[in-house]
Amino acid sequence: MNLTGDRNQCPSCGQYFNSTFAFEKHRAGEHGRNRCCLPVAEMQKKGMSKNAAGFWITSVMPETARP
Repeated sequence: MNLTGDRNQCPSCGQYFNSTFAFEKHRAGEHGRNRCCLPVAEMQKKGMSKNAAGFWITSVMPETARP
């Protein structure tokens, strides 16, 4: 995967994210205590999905908002 702009890969679980915001959304717990990655099923429950490029995004853009 090509990591340009704000795209990143989680060093813990290896998943790819389209933005830092999406990356942070997939993490749970407190920093320095019990911080961990959410499993795929939990990310999907939070409305996250993968875009056409294979990067996790925070939510799908509604049809009415698409150009």
